[in-house]
Order: sequence, then C-alpha cells, then structure tokens
Amino acid sequence: MKVLVIGVNTRHIACSASRAGYTVYTLGSFNDVDLQACSDRSVIHDMPDVHDQDLPGLVPSIRTLLPVDIIVLGPGFEHLGNWVEEITQGNIPVLNNPPHIFTDISDKAWLAGKLKILNLPHPFTVSLDSLKTPGDWTGGYPAIIKPRFGAGGMENRLVSDPNDLEMTMAVLDNEQYLLQEYVKGTVASVSIISTGKQAVAIAVNEQLAGIDTLTGMPFAYCGNITPYISEHNEWMCKTAMNLAVEFELVGSNGVDFIITDKGPVVLEVNPRFQGSIDTVERSSGLNIFRLHHGSFLGKLPVCGDSQCFSIKTIFFAPQRLVVEKRGYDYLVQCYNEGTAADVPSKGTVCEKDEPVVSFLSDGDSRMEVVRQAEQLVSGLIDIIEDTHTEV
Repeated sequence: MKVLVIGVNTRHIACSASRAGYTVYTLGSFNDVDLQACSDRSVIHDMPDVHDQDLPGLVPSIRTLLPVDIIVLGPGFEHLGNWVEEITQGNIPVLNNPPHIFTDISDKAWLAGKLKILNLPHPFTVSLDSLKTPGDWTGGYPAIIKPRFGAGGMENRLVSDPNDLEMTMAVLDNEQYLLQEYVKGTVASVSIISTGKQAVAIAVNEQLAGIDTLTGMPFAYCGNITPYISEHNEWMCKTAMNLAVEFELVGSNGVDFIITDKGPVVLEVNPRFQGSIDTVERSSGLNIFRLHHGSFLGKLPVCGDSQCFSIKTIFFAPQRLVVEKRGYDYLVQCYNEGTAADVPSKGTVCEKDEPVVSFLSDGDSRMEVVRQAEQLVSGLIDIIEDTHTEV
C-alpha cells in the first residue's frame, strides 16, 4: 500500500510507515539521511513557514507523487485536509482529524474554555487581546505568554510583573497570543489511539523542555522519555481517553499534562502525530503508523507493558553552524548504530536555535538512557566546539 506524507517535517511519520511495510512517498522541507532511507520517493520543497497563500506552488509537487492509496498530513499541514481533497478530487482518503476539529483544539484559548466547561484542571488562561491594561490580569506572576496556535514552546515567554507584561503586549500581535498562569511541575504526555468513539492509551511519556545542553530556549520541546511512571498515570490515561472521545479524535493523538504538587492538570490536546512517536515505538514495540491507519478502520490496539526505557533528545544549534564532514560522519555513525534520527545531509546550514539532530537511546532505567543521551550529545558538542575553535 502506498502512502503520501506531506508536512514541513515528515521523518517521524514516514519512517514509522516504512517500518510497517508501506511504500512511502514524502513531500517536506528537510533532506534528512533517514528520511531518504525510509522514503521510496521524496520531494524536497522549501516551505519553512507554510501559509495558505504559498499552497498553489506545492500542487505540482504533490501531483508528481500521485497516485497513492492514502495521504497523511504532518506538521504545518494537519489543517489542510479539505485543500488536499480538492487536489485529489476526494478519491484518496486523508487520514487526519477533520480540519474543523484540528483547528478548534489547536486554538489554546478555545481549548481552555472547553476544559473549563468539562471541569478539568487547567492553568488559568485568557486571550492576550482581551486585556485592556496589564491590571486586568488576575492570574498572578510570573505568567507565561504563548502563541494561540502552534506547538514546541519556542515562542513561549515569561512575564514577571505588570510592567513586563505591558512592554511585551506593546510588541506582540495580541490577537495571536494568550496569557496563562505559570504552573510548575513535570510535563508528561499520554499517547492515545482513537476511533472517534473509543480510545486506548498506549504510553505515558515524560516531556523534556528547555534543557540547557540541548537548547538556549527555556521552553523549547527538546525530547521525551518513555515510559513515565507516576501515581497519576491512571488518572491521566483515563482523562486523555475521555478527551479523545469528547472531541471525536481519530488516529494517533496526545494529551499533555503538568504534574504539580497538587496533582496533574491538563495542558494541551494534540490532535496529531506527536514527536514522542520514536520513544513510544521503541519502548512499547508497537508501530504507531499501523495503529493510526487501523483506527480509521475502527480498530483499536491491545497494549502491554513497556519493554524498555527509551529517550529522544533534540539538539538545537547553539550558533549558526554548517554540518561539515566530521560532524556529518559522527551523526551517520550514530544513525547506523540506531542512536540518531533526523540526521541532516552534509553541508546543511543550521541557523541558531534551529533543530540539528535527534539522539535516541534505550535501556533498563531512566538513569541509564539519560546518561547515554548525555554522552551522545557531548560527542557532537565536542566536534562543534573544535570546529568553532579552528575557525
């Protein structure tokens, strides 16, 4: 069966589909080594920031990859199911949540209102443009400003007092941001497979963000560890499954939580493939793409216990860097050993704060995989520092 994956970044979805035995075609922005290895046909298109007005230029590229049996839309394209169906005249199933459901849930302001109605714990949240003055904010400080849409945490910023909030509001398009109570704790996610009427939780993951050896951005998502073990897992899994049914989600989806001293609160619902797919598959032995496809046929998986701990760490460029031979050879060696993904091709230019590569490791404990990940990251940092010193 042939599948076409379209997205700014398609590697995590495409390689899962390839491991499941599908013939994989891809259209995306990145020419990663592992994407080329798992794609039967691949078209690279410069689409770093996709807007609807840019879409006509992609149509010829999409048509060169047709016909296929199914289409899956990845990052940056999940809301464009109707547009793809126009191109294919509705003859190819698009295995994503309906665009109106994806758009609603991806709006963090809309989601906050819905969670309040459902009486689920959630950080106090208001749209930034609803504040006439900083004095209208009653959620305390520090508070956090987030884009209403989008994931990854790279644009999140703390404000420490009313003056800080006023200065920040003066430079932002307030309609596109929200202000949220800052809640401290461990960020965890529940990975679910759902049919629209039923859902199964397949993993609980610890989310990694703002780790200084990986990124200079304090809230940037930079990986995860599967499984995450806590006394709250049962409640989080039940809540995630109930939300999937409430929102009629289909396929691979996720729900993020912050586990505070008083217990977990719901943070976000992600109606799409998550970045945790790598560690979920390696820890559970499941194939997420196969389960995703099956859910659109009304099938749900039977899940067992985790087979191991698995970690993924995303390394961001500390400064503008070029992937030269020594660094490329190191990353390819890691890839061949199964400890790297999203491996850039030689000569790739990574601007400051752009993701460079993901490192992967499995083991018998959280401590073991964290130690292995630190060693992998350290190996790349040493090469970058040597190269920078030589220049």
